[in-house]
Parts: sequence; C-alpha cells; structure tokens
Amino acid sequence: MDIVRIEKINLVDAVYTQLRDLLISGKWPEGTKIPSENELCKEFSVSRVVIREALQKLRGEKLLVTRQGVGTYAANPSNFEPTEEKIVLSEKLYRDFLDFREAVENTAVKLSRQTATEEDFLRMEQCVDAMQAAYKDNEAYNLADFNFHLAVVSASHNDLLIRSMVANQNTIVGVFTAMNAVPDSRGFGVSSHRQIVENLRNKKTRQVIDDYAEMGKYNLTRLHHFFKNT
Repeated sequence: MDIVRIEKINLVDAVYTQLRDLLISGKWPEGTKIPSENELCKEFSVSRVVIREALQKLRGEKLLVTRQGVGTYAANPSNFEPTEEKIVLSEKLYRDFLDFREAVENTAVKLSRQTATEEDFLRMEQCVDAMQAAYKDNEAYNLADFNFHLAVVSASHNDLLIRSMVANQNTIVGVFTAMNAVPDSRGFGVSSHRQIVENLRNKKTRQVIDDYAEMGKYNLTRLHHFFKNT
C-alpha cells in the first residue's frame, strides 16, 4: 500500500487560525474581552508559549489590542489606519471622564429603572438615529453622541444629575470628538448605543453599567495608541 506522510501540526498556526476565525466572523465582536492566557491554554490544551505567539500574530494584524493590567480585546484594524484628523486626548482626561460617568451617568442609569418613560427611550433612539445620519459630519455626530448620554441621564428625572451633564458639555464633547476621530469608529458607536437603549428599555440597568465599565477598559486599551503624553 502507499504510505501518506503525516504532516506535523504547527500548534501556533492552528490556534491562530481558530482565534482569527472567531474575530473575523464576529463571534467575538469588537470590544469583547477575550479569555486570559491561562483560560486559552486550558481550552486549546497547549502551552502558554503557543498561546502567546498566536496572540502576538493577531496583535500584529490589529485584530487584538492588549494593555497590561486591563486585558486583551477584540479590535477593529481599521481604527489604526492613517488619518488626517488630529486626535488630541490625554489619558488623564479620559480617566477623569470615566470617573464622571461612574458618578453621574451610572447613578442616573440606576434611577432610570424606576423613572424612565417611553418618551425618554424615544429621545435616546432619536439621538442614535442622529448619530447614524451624521457619519460624515464630525460636529453633528459628536453633538448627537453627547445628546444621547444627556438623554440617558435625563431619564433619571434628577435635576442635579442633568445639570452636571449640561455644565460639563464642552469637556464631554471634547472627549467624544477625540474618540470619534479614530478611523472607522462610528459604526461601532452607533451599534453599542442602540444596545444601551434596548437594555434600558428592558430594565437591564446592571448590564448597562457593566457594559459601560467594560467599554471604558476597551477604550483605555485601544486609545493607548492615540493618547498624547500630557
């Protein structure tokens, strides 16, 4: 009989191919935190060296972004293409923004479980529609983004929380302007905002707060490539 040579399996390539398929297919959509190296070692039954090499290949393709102490996330390679838009955002300002969101918007989200009306949800949806309609209009998109989050806070019907948003509008819009200047970021923004509305309407406020936290970590990771030094 003829003997067919058994090809040696390259474990790194095998792991890389499976992970890449998960990312390209959208089974791990943008912003998804992927399992830890230890978890992947167990899932694939391979060594950490194999996992690290496979992950490094995916980082090289910008399909993953990693930041020590934060995690590894599914990414959009188009975010890292050259752009003529100037992105000016410091990590300090972005972290301050996250603290503000936790203090104001998260509190409003908790209150909205009892206070939000259908009119509030419709206002949020209108803001998302305005974001989608303004893909090519930077100023209009960023203002619609702010108005969305103002609508979320307004659903709490708490005047002090609403005033806090209005008083800090210029700074918040400035943060959004920098974030939304990242190439090919707006489609992801629209889809994630629609999910927020759906979760709020279904009273999944804990999910919204958890998603905000995870989104903040993802942005700290991908925006690390764009943050200015001061």
